[in-house]
Amino acid sequence: MEGVPLHAVTALLDRLAAADEAAFIVSWTEQMLTGRARLDPALAVRLLRAYRETGRLDRARELSASLPSSPSSWNPLDTARLAIERASLCTLEGRADHAEAELRQASRALAGAPRGSGMREQLDLHLTTAQLELRLNRVQQAQAALRLAEHVAERLEEGAWKMSIAMSLGHVSMRLADPRTAAKHYMAALQRCPARGHSAMRAHGNVAIALGSIGQFDDGRVHATTACEIAAESAPGWRHADAYDVLAIVEIAADRPLAALQALDDAHTALGDLEQPTLRYQLAGHRTLALAMVGRADAARQWLAKTDKLRAELANVDALDEQDLVATRARTLEACGELREALDVALPHAERLPDAFVTGSINLVVARCASALGDEDVARAALERAALSGERHGWVFPDRQPSAALWSAALRSGDSRVVRYAEKVHEVLTNGVAPMSVPPPARPTSIPPPSRASFPSIPPPSRVSIPSAAQLSADDSSELAMLAEGETLIYVTTPNGVSRVRASEMSNATDGAALIVDTIAHALRIEGREVSLERRRALEPLVVQLLRRAREGLSAEEILRAAGGPGPESADAEHRVRVLISRVRDLLGDAAAIERVRDAGEHGKTRYRLSPTVRFALIEPLYTS
Repeated sequence: MEGVPLHAVTALLDRLAAADEAAFIVSWTEQMLTGRARLDPALAVRLLRAYRETGRLDRARELSASLPSSPSSWNPLDTARLAIERASLCTLEGRADHAEAELRQASRALAGAPRGSGMREQLDLHLTTAQLELRLNRVQQAQAALRLAEHVAERLEEGAWKMSIAMSLGHVSMRLADPRTAAKHYMAALQRCPARGHSAMRAHGNVAIALGSIGQFDDGRVHATTACEIAAESAPGWRHADAYDVLAIVEIAADRPLAALQALDDAHTALGDLEQPTLRYQLAGHRTLALAMVGRADAARQWLAKTDKLRAELANVDALDEQDLVATRARTLEACGELREALDVALPHAERLPDAFVTGSINLVVARCASALGDEDVARAALERAALSGERHGWVFPDRQPSAALWSAALRSGDSRVVRYAEKVHEVLTNGVAPMSVPPPARPTSIPPPSRASFPSIPPPSRVSIPSAAQLSADDSSELAMLAEGETLIYVTTPNGVSRVRASEMSNATDGAALIVDTIAHALRIEGREVSLERRRALEPLVVQLLRRAREGLSAEEILRAAGGPGPESADAEHRVRVLISRVRDLLGDAAAIERVRDAGEHGKTRYRLSPTVRFALIEPLYTS
């Protein structure tokens, strides 16, 4: 240490950190500092990070408290690193205000760093910001921070740190309910790490969970099995058990609860007598769910009691884990035939964490139980929540066969997004795998691009890889395989429901419609005339949502969410709803086009819906991603 320049030592420590060697960094640094009275700032911030990454949060807090609150004599990059680490600790402890203050200090420090330096610190700043925004349930801000992190990551020079960066980006993407992007980042990490090391084991496990959640069960199972094999070679004990738990998660998503139970047996064998209370809690919860899915109600109830006991012994549990336990409890009660009790447990959580994978499972429990109890309105609303979440994020929820009748009913929904997702579930039930997403063909060059004044806020479908003709024709019964070249399918929603039609037959499908909203050509036509929304952009998504919900209508909260801007909690929410509805009526040229109705019951909500006399057609692409 005495004869080596400090910058060389810190460079080596950074490479070790990127290689998932935080535990070695802790032991080496502590040994090297024995007998020293002063800890150099560059080493202090790296030791602080290593403490956090190895879970030694008490030591991290002690070290953080011993360092200056505003180290003016430190160089800007070390100051930024310290503030970022403190922000991470505050985020873990739920002290959002302190975390935000530390992130502001980190940003100020980086502003004073030499030009062109601090890229790694900028990346950590954006990732920590994204994690904090997620804790505060500010999803859009978290997404923006993640995009900035991805942009900085692309500009970083090659090195071992690219692997750990990709893993971090994948973790944030999964928490943002974006499993496809998460899988992409995890695969990038997998390609950069040694084939049989700890980092490869973690990457395989994370890829497996991401792929299993979007219906790519076979690929997910391969990655999970590989993680188990690597763990058996290099990480016996709790890491080996955790890898088997990942395999169980994939098997549950694949609707193979017996295979999940076998993986959980292997996990308990690998864990042995080791403590690991959090992992034991997770294993118990997954066993409870698998037993409920397979119909072993008494065993599921016994394991639910064990899961509750293990949960009580944990100090802190993430909100997502709490939601997971609710889903497990509700599913167990359903398996025991206690449908009303299951509904009572699940319903209060059906709209919490609406984008989470587990919330879709909760809503399916609600839908099945409510339908069995004859409450079709509650069942329909819960099923639509699950479908919209699945369609938006790509989730493929388990328990597909018990929900098959519900998904068949969803095919008659008036919302093309619900129909699209129900068709996807039927494809999984038939073929065992989620269908690939096929984007609509490029717009012919003879058709001019839409005016920026028409539907400016509806984004065009995302570009994804287009499958080959051989892939499309693999199923001879597929409508896509039988289309003529240049032809495509679309959804047309009318008062009669949602229909798949060929684009060339659009005029027939919309014949007689006085109001036509075309989200592909980005046009709105009333009685044959095109209407510009340039000065009334908030009306565009609201009109689309009114057509999707023509039968049920929209509540005041749903109107505000559809229009964007301030939500139901704003001071002028009621006034904004009245103004928006007034503007839609003015746009349609008929005050009677929008009806005001009230739900049944003493506390029924006021809803606004399209008049049954309005003949409309909503045109949407077959695939949105």
